[in-house]
Amino acid sequence: MIKGGGPEEIERMVARLDADKSRPIDDPAPIREFPKYGRPLVYVSGIYGKAVAWTHTYGLIEWLDASGKYHMGWAHSSNIKRVAADEWKGASGL
Repeated sequence: MIKGGGPEEIERMVARLDADKSRPIDDPAPIREFPKYGRPLVYVSGIYGKAVAWTHTYGLIEWLDASGKYHMGWAHSSNIKRVAADEWKGASGL
């Protein structure tokens, strides 16, 4: 049985599909997923988010913008910084 998700879950699934389509082509390494409830808090180029998945060279980051819209995108690993919970200024809706 397939359970239906609410609008938020559908938005996140679509964002993931879009992110997978825009994956950098210079990285053929397998994508590894972080557990849903153990995703690292990260800071990337002015954005606070959570790391969803990674390869040797890139990380897939999720974040909410100022209006609360959900985003997901790839960032080069050299631009990703893990941050402690007390440093993180991301949206609590992730």
